[in-house]
Amino acid sequence: MRAVAIVNGNAGRVTGAVRAALERALPGGVRVTSSLDAARAAIREEVARGLDLLVLGGGDGTVVMGLTLLAEACRGGGRPEPAIGVLRLGSGNALADTLGASEDAAADLARLVRGDAAWRSLATLEVLGMRAPFVGVGIDALLLEDQAAVSRALDRVPGARRLIGGGARYALSVALRSVPRFARSPRPRAVVTNAGAPAIEVARGGPTGRRVAAPGELWQGACTLVAGATIPYFGFGLKMFAFADSRADRFQLRCGDAGLLEILRRAPSAFRGTYFSDHVRDYLCDRVVIELDTEAPIEAGGELLGRHRRFELALGAPVTVASLGAASGRLARENV
Repeated sequence: MRAVAIVNGNAGRVTGAVRAALERALPGGVRVTSSLDAARAAIREEVARGLDLLVLGGGDGTVVMGLTLLAEACRGGGRPEPAIGVLRLGSGNALADTLGASEDAAADLARLVRGDAAWRSLATLEVLGMRAPFVGVGIDALLLEDQAAVSRALDRVPGARRLIGGGARYALSVALRSVPRFARSPRPRAVVTNAGAPAIEVARGGPTGRRVAAPGELWQGACTLVAGATIPYFGFGLKMFAFADSRADRFQLRCGDAGLLEILRRAPSAFRGTYFSDHVRDYLCDRVVIELDTEAPIEAGGELLGRHRRFELALGAPVTVASLGAASGRLARENV
């Protein structure tokens, strides 16, 4: 088996010591990149040489961009896509949580290279030309947008890039920008319409028995969150999609208009995977259209995709992943 690791050199946990440990785990097979162009060139070169396993080191954004670059390289070279492994090296690690990655990236890389992982199929979502395990508009994208703005400001301060890591930057952005902006600014209004197979409404106890055929309206309201996922996790340990692993032919759609007080009060349940509310509606879908009354940021797997007023979200082709933990997300399921 030929394996290569592509590591985001800008990821918060990638230090000199980590690089050395990764190189010991996979001698000559670790490529640390610091730009999108460098990652694209590295992936193209490795795909052309033939590849069985591509290990992506970074956060969720690194994985999402890696999937996009991999599809591009494989299409261009007429080669099948290799399996994907993930190393926990970023700040948002929903994919790492799903695939059982530990805090020891070098040990995980050694296990992946030895063939200790189980290879399974993981569905993705397609949005705006990207593939990702979760996509959202609302507070999740707002947080990412604010974190990027705070990071740009901090990086202009001498020494801040080295001293203030991803976790601290996230906390600062939430306190200084996101909470005040969410509390004071009007939220965009969203209308979500089914555009595929009948959508299945689900609640805390499972399916409610209600189905909505296309082109029926699924939800409308002030957009705190409209998001879809094929895995339970939503980054930073949030377990927001309790039904994401319910069916192979659907993803979970979650729509909500909760206010700031409910978000703060119910945050612990969001980490446990038990957050349900009268302000939230859940469906199992395969394609939806989301329309907003004003442009808003959209994120896919922790990667900002700019601001849009209308986009489609659809169940995409699966990828093969190397799982180091118990089956989760779209790795093992029973039909609803």
